[in-house]
Amino acid sequence: MKKNNLPASRGGRVVKFIEKFCVHGEGDFFGEPLILDDWQRKIIYELYELNPDKSRKYREGLIGLPKGNGKTQLAAAIGLYELLGAGVTSPLVAVAAASYEQANLVFGTMKIMCEESLYLKDMVETFENEIQVKNSPGRAYRVAAKAGTADGGRNSCLIADEIHEWSNINQERGHYVLSNNTAKRKDGLVLNITTAGYNLDSLAGRMYQRGLKKETGESDDPEFYFKWIGAKENDDRPEDKDIWIKYNPAIQNNWWPLDNLNRRFKSLPLHEFQRYHLNQWTRTEEESWLPGSAWDNCTGDVVFNPDAETFVGVDMALHHDSVAIVHGQKNKEGKVILDSKIWHPDDYDVIDIQAVEGYILELVKSFNVKEVAYDPAFFERSAQVLLDNGVNMVNFPQSHARMVPACGNAYDMIVNKKVIHNSTATFTDQVLSAAQKVTDSGWRLSKGRSKRKIDGAIAMVIMLDRITAPVVDDNPPVSIINL
Repeated sequence: MKKNNLPASRGGRVVKFIEKFCVHGEGDFFGEPLILDDWQRKIIYELYELNPDKSRKYREGLIGLPKGNGKTQLAAAIGLYELLGAGVTSPLVAVAAASYEQANLVFGTMKIMCEESLYLKDMVETFENEIQVKNSPGRAYRVAAKAGTADGGRNSCLIADEIHEWSNINQERGHYVLSNNTAKRKDGLVLNITTAGYNLDSLAGRMYQRGLKKETGESDDPEFYFKWIGAKENDDRPEDKDIWIKYNPAIQNNWWPLDNLNRRFKSLPLHEFQRYHLNQWTRTEEESWLPGSAWDNCTGDVVFNPDAETFVGVDMALHHDSVAIVHGQKNKEGKVILDSKIWHPDDYDVIDIQAVEGYILELVKSFNVKEVAYDPAFFERSAQVLLDNGVNMVNFPQSHARMVPACGNAYDMIVNKKVIHNSTATFTDQVLSAAQKVTDSGWRLSKGRSKRKIDGAIAMVIMLDRITAPVVDDNPPVSIINL
């Protein structure tokens, strides 16, 4: 039945369970009953919406909150409901994080809630790494994310904590395994919780972008729940206390004094404050190859002319890294408009090479592609395939001598607004993630200390170098040209 025109939901049942059985596991209210605020109740009602057949509407969710707003306690309480209140046969709740220590934040809070609650302490037995339901096969356990973790298990619920820290391929595989295990259960739930990170080209970053696409209607993702409380990426008012209050419900509800956040603002680097306390995706600017808002200043409408000469740059890898293709052409004002396509490794850490080749052939069909520039290190076979299909291939090895002037050229073009892009999230993140590697003979792009993916930036640099190169022959033969 629907009440007040709200969708059918198990949310009321979940809220009643939490407020009756759960207690604060930390802070000034330790041991007191956990009474939820309205914004928390709203999240729970939304997360537990039902389909017409009373099954879960959402099988996976991402909840993003700034630090200090009780997401650990909320996740712990939901985990206990899934273990003890959901009525699941043989419930198995996995609490995962990038490390065992991190996993213990949510799992440890669950244990404390069980030990301090008058009701729950009689329902379970707690151990170092496990909560066992008495007289039942149900249990919750903590686990570190890594490939092969619990492969073959059948979790009824997975709580993945601070997924912005699941930064390497091994941890991403661990998430895949644990999520896949949960998908085996009829009404399984995967709940991801996090604050914002640095890298949009990551497990958490891609999930965040997935949520944004759903919010804007760009994608239909009916089983994915997305709730992000935080300032927008382009909000440049981090010093505004009204912004602090707006995106920190703990302040609104007097859990956390505003003065405490003011002290944090004064003591933290700005990008850290934005990430931790405004839940904004940021990047450090210490090593940035571009000044200030240079890249943002090049944002504009990107409309390609099918007849204009089009240049393509490729940065290829086979394992671990992404693969990027950037194509561009000059507009009437002499500026270079550009667009990108980026692939990520699949669950087996492999790139679909045929998809990459097929995309280039589609570009050739759609535009007047003059050349495709590539590094032969990983693309030699594909280059031959494309050559056999009539594509003019240009060999562009990423040597220091070749990349130093190419990077300098790209820098000058961006700073002087001779480039126009459409601000695609992943492409922008890869461009802005690049750092300068300085040597006696000049600088070139590198991943720097962050080790974030920059393949889109490299492909762009190659393309911009070629599109601005002096014309040698207006009608070169179809061939692989070595530069």
